[in-house]
Formats: sequence, C-alpha cells, structure tokens
Amino acid sequence: MMKRTLIFFTAVFLILSDCSAKQTDAQTIENPDGSVSITRIDEDGKAILFNKKYNGATNVTQVNLAKTSRANPVIVDLSAYEGKDIDIQFSCEMLIEDKTAEKTQIVWMINELNENMPKLFDRKVENGKWFSVNKHITIHLSGKRQLYISGAGLNKDTTTFYIKNFKLRINGEGLTKNAPKPAVWTDVTGVKEVLKDYFDYFGFCVSYNNTFKEPLLQKGLPIHASCITMENEFKPDFIFAWTKPNKLTEFRGEDGKLYKVPADIPNFKQMDSILSDMKKLGLKMRGHVLVWHSQTPVWFFQKNYSRNGETDLVNPAEMNARMEWYIKTVLEHVADWEKKNNNGEHMILAWDVVNEAASDNSTETNYLRDESSSKWFAIYKDVTFIVNAFRYANKYAPKDVELVYNDYGCASPNKNKAICKIIDAIQAAPDARIDAAGMQTHISINDSAANFEKAVKNFLAKGINVQITEMDVANGTSNYNAMKLKDCYKTYFKMFIANRKLSGKKGIEGVTLWGVRDEWTWLNSMHKGHTQYPLLFNDKKFYCKPAYYGVIEAAEESK
Repeated sequence: MMKRTLIFFTAVFLILSDCSAKQTDAQTIENPDGSVSITRIDEDGKAILFNKKYNGATNVTQVNLAKTSRANPVIVDLSAYEGKDIDIQFSCEMLIEDKTAEKTQIVWMINELNENMPKLFDRKVENGKWFSVNKHITIHLSGKRQLYISGAGLNKDTTTFYIKNFKLRINGEGLTKNAPKPAVWTDVTGVKEVLKDYFDYFGFCVSYNNTFKEPLLQKGLPIHASCITMENEFKPDFIFAWTKPNKLTEFRGEDGKLYKVPADIPNFKQMDSILSDMKKLGLKMRGHVLVWHSQTPVWFFQKNYSRNGETDLVNPAEMNARMEWYIKTVLEHVADWEKKNNNGEHMILAWDVVNEAASDNSTETNYLRDESSSKWFAIYKDVTFIVNAFRYANKYAPKDVELVYNDYGCASPNKNKAICKIIDAIQAAPDARIDAAGMQTHISINDSAANFEKAVKNFLAKGINVQITEMDVANGTSNYNAMKLKDCYKTYFKMFIANRKLSGKKGIEGVTLWGVRDEWTWLNSMHKGHTQYPLLFNDKKFYCKPAYYGVIEAAEESK
C-alpha cells in the first residue's frame, strides 16, 4: 500500500444514464472540480433517451440519429484537459439498428491533430447485435478536444444507437484545481519493496563523483533500491585514474610466458570508498565493466604501454596476458575487500564482463564491432577476446557472482542474433562461464514491448538468465507526455514480471534504471535541443512522477 495519496487524479464517467428527471449539459461525474461533461445532443429532449429496456438489457441509452442536429451524434467534451497529458480507459457495449444495411462503420475518435486524430474504435459492425468497445490510450491534448462518434458515413435518417455500460476513466497529473504537490521519494513505498517478490534486485545507476553526495539521494536510495551500478567509476579509465604505469612487473600468461604488466596502478582507493559507502547504506552492487572498447586507455593496447611513444598494438598473446592480469587484479581486490570489511559476503553480485562488442550492423559472418571502433577487435580480429574475458572472469570470480554480457539495442533482430552468436561462442569454451545477458534497455517512448520480449526469450533459450541493466525511456524529439511515460513503464514492467526468473526456470533476475532523476540523465547529450524526461523521479526534491506509479501498478496488477 502507498504511504500517501497518488498525485494523479482519476475522473470516472458513467455518463450515458439518466440521473435525474431533467437532463443538463453536465452529467453526473466523479471528479472533484466537475471539469468534464458530455455534450448534449438532444436540445428537444427526443434525440437521447435514458434508462430504456432493449433486447433483453436494462438501463440502456437510446440515441436517435434522425433527431440529432450535430454532425457527430455522441460527444464527450475534453476541453478541460487542454494542454494536459491524459490516460484514457474507455469501454461500452453498443448495438446499431439500421434496417437499410447489414453493417455499419462505427468510429470513436479524438480530434487531436498532433496525435493524428487517434481512433479508439474503428470497425464495421453487424447491425442488430451487441458489440464491445474497449480502448486504453495515452494522449496529449494540445487544444480544446472532444471524444466522439464520427458521423461520417452514417445514415442518420434510419440509424439508432443503443449504448450500455458506458465507462470513461481519465487519469492525469494535476488534473484538479486543488491537486497536491507530487510526493517526495522518501515519503512513498520503495520500488524494491513492491518488486521484491518478482526479482532478486532492483536498483539505479549512480554517479559517485557527481551526484552521490546529495543527502536526499543517499536517504532515498535504501528505500527504493537494493543494488547500485556505478555510472563510470568501475570502468577501466577510472580504475587506472587516467595515468600511465611508471613501473612494470611480470605476469605469467596462460601460454607460460612472462609479460610486462603495470606495477604501480591501478589504485583502488576510490573503489574502496564506494564499497564502504554502499555497505553503510545496505546496498549491493553490479560491477560495470571489465572489458570494453570505450573508456579504456589506448596505452593499455599499445606496445610498452606507449611509455616511449609507441603506437603499435600488441599481439593477441600479449593482450591475453594483459586482459587476464587486469581481470584478476580487479576481482581479487574486490574479494579481498569483502573478506576484510564484509565478513566475506559479496558486495558485488554480478559483473558485466564484456560490454557492447556486437555490431549495430551485424550480418551472419560479421557480427562484431570492427577495428575502427574497437581496439579489442583490432588486435584479435574475431570473438576470441570475448571468450577469453569470460574464461578469465570464471577463473577469478567467485562461482556465485554472476558473469554477464551487456549490450544495447538487444531487441533489434540482427543485433539480437549477433549477441546470441557471442553467447554461443562463450558457452562453447569449456572453461568459460556466462550466467546472464545484460539488456541495457535504452528505449524510446514508442518502442514495442512485444519485440523486446522476443529478444528476452531468445536469450533465455540459451539457458542463461536476463538482467535489465540500464533502463531509461527517451521521448526523443517528441514533447514529454507524463502519462505516455507512465504507460510505457507499466507495460514494460508487466512484461518483465511475466518473464521473471522462477524456481527451475531461467528468466529476468533484476532491473536497473540508468539514473535516478531526470535532471541527471545522459540522454540530453544524445538529443541536444530536446529535453528528455526518461526516469521515475525529477527535481531536486526527487518528486515521484506518474511513471513511478506505473511501476507500482505493474507490480500490483501482476499479483
């Protein structure tokens, strides 16, 4: 249960029923300021008749088109919602009587030009039989708009409508004149609480260097999250602290040869601080990331670590040793910290071993990033570096710490195939281990959850789990619509829950959102000139957006 009233209000309309002897322009509605009404179509009281009995049904509304003076026979005025984002749930049952035709085209629509005049129902129905209308839509109303039955094509002289069980539910943020301020994230039920029966963890990406020190962030994180991902601070650039090695030592590669590796870096001072702070807040972590073409210093791939200005890349054998040394050094340091400071209990539950190695333009034979975008590929020319990364991670990581391949665009059919090829290659190596596919889930407001679900199932078919690792929802060049965002989050989380990990069954293990509040999102740099609102909270006070309630509703409705 929520700790306080939801900030978006619901107006429920049961408007096609006779509530008094004398009909008025505004029918009885459950809305605090009475802002929405059905427009009268029967100035003489003969066009619309209420509480009729017809065809075995009672409390039926009869609309005689021959007696109406309007072009559109049934109209609901939505002008009170001008400039608002609203969520409409609409349903009714109808019967059309017209003895001059067997079928009639019925169209329920909204005259919102910016949304391409959306149709809530558009079908040719058989006359004389009841049929159902049921539609859920989110929309921004840019002006004074109406929901109506289109009069185009109707034979008004011979047609009568019968309508029963008419319901129109409108949700929106701040719809009433006395709407309270949005709830602050510390005053509501934590997202992790409503999701705890579905997933092993729920969490956010956090920038330790830029935003973590905000008191209200630290106060709210333990309420809503159980697992945190560092936005940057566990990436190789940060682990090396942008410094080249001054001293070298020797490391024996798996080929038995000795190779030079850094002796004075990395310095784990910041990593230790992060682990300590997360422990204080009672939070676990995902490790992001060990092997990545980006945010890895170029000198790491060059001969003599570019200490004398060398620019040539090393050969695969030497790179194997450097990769193994790096993975071993990071994983053993974490294990040592956990042993000394956390009674050996894991702080890091999973590692993104390799990140974003699949090509955006993959084919059956060329499915990896090429040498122009990946130094890893430039050295190896094939999938070997990915397989080796998982071999080395398996060698040094505890067996109960999950090893993940992480990428974006996973719902793209070609890229999904490419990632599946990568998974196949890892699984074919007897000493490699991959436990989950990390689906970044940087999606657009209009992306299909059904297509995304197909990609989830393709990964699950490989016998591994799925982790939603970096979710956010971009509005792109479109105006922000709070209710569309809410609907998107609700739809996706329902799909996540439906595909969750169960006993004896692979599934989605956990969800991480890539950021906490809108003002910090990385997406503004991707969509310059178009402000993005992709997350569950906003403002310095971390106000709950309707999207937050979309996640809550998804969990509650999945019980």
